[in-house]
Amino acid sequence: MARNPILDISRGVLLLLMTLTHLPTVWAGRFGEPVGFISAAEGFVFLSAFLAGKIFVEQQERSGMEAATRWVFGRALRLYVIHLALLVIAFTVVAWIAVNFHRTAARNLLDLYIEQPRKAAFSSVVLLYQPPLLDILPMYVLFFVGTAFLMRATARWGWNWVLAASVAVWVAAQFGLRAAFHEVLQRVTGLDIPLRSTGAFDLFAWQLLWVLGLWFGALGFGKTRRVLASSRSALLLALAVSCAMFFWRYYSGPEGFTEPARHFFWIDKWTLSPVRVVNFAALVLVGIGAWSAFTRRANFRLPFLERLGAASQWVFVAHIGSALLLLCFVGEDDQPLAGTTGMLAILIGYTVLFVAGGAYHRMRARKRRATAGVARETPVSLPSETGPASRPQAHNLREAR
Repeated sequence: MARNPILDISRGVLLLLMTLTHLPTVWAGRFGEPVGFISAAEGFVFLSAFLAGKIFVEQQERSGMEAATRWVFGRALRLYVIHLALLVIAFTVVAWIAVNFHRTAARNLLDLYIEQPRKAAFSSVVLLYQPPLLDILPMYVLFFVGTAFLMRATARWGWNWVLAASVAVWVAAQFGLRAAFHEVLQRVTGLDIPLRSTGAFDLFAWQLLWVLGLWFGALGFGKTRRVLASSRSALLLALAVSCAMFFWRYYSGPEGFTEPARHFFWIDKWTLSPVRVVNFAALVLVGIGAWSAFTRRANFRLPFLERLGAASQWVFVAHIGSALLLLCFVGEDDQPLAGTTGMLAILIGYTVLFVAGGAYHRMRARKRRATAGVARETPVSLPSETGPASRPQAHNLREAR
């Protein structure tokens, strides 16, 4: 699939925002939801699903359903291995610093592991125990695994049924499906893992965002662009809703309501509450409208963000690792870093992003050079010697060069 600069720029911006909100500084909360009741996490999950759906369909059309399924399972396995590596860092380096240097923030992050290391270690491997910051990759692993089954379901029953089922599960999640499932899971497995230690994200709610992203990647993006092109009022309505959410967010604060119960039901991030869904849907429509405008300007480029977004997987993992280690700088008072120390933490966090992105692109460049070198050394038979069978080989050689 050809790279799209707008997608890479979007992912680059989201990575910068996400890093700022995950670093233990006093500025984290202020930039968590800059454009309404939406954080970088919603955008990143949706774009990841969008690309997964698009690549899956392309793989399916080119090589068949089995090849596409192998690709998506391979991506899930890679993310799972990376998650295990981050767990090792957290359970060794971060835990040791937290205990021996009395770092309250880091200790709170790994409280279950520090109290019951064996049970926590086993539960984390099977993705039941998910400490904060280490609950993001497990969500992606499960969503990628689920993608294979969802795409097969759409091939059999169509997208309407799959989308309807996703919305039904999301509605059930708003009324406690996760807590009920957790209780049943505890009875079946016998593992007494508190609900708060199973990750902040309610997967029964957030799956809606992933399924919608898959649909957009498979066929929904083109349909939505055509609707917006033929109906100016739809885009204007989406823009009005986005502006209203933006002003509400900054007038009332990120909680939206003064009563905690109303906030939890209507605007809560972790259950992807209704107001957030409306806000996100409006922003997606506005984004598609902006996409159409920018694609008419072929010279619109932001190279530093494009490179960051193109290396999003490496950069994302690097930012989680740096956030875990920087958390160890928070003292016993458990107060976020401020002043010069806080600015230094942000500088380190962002430096790690660009270093990881640069390492990824250097590795890709070496791989391309190696592939081109092998292609140049491969003898190409003349058509008179082998007939038509030699033509694909010559074509591949031209492509490699």
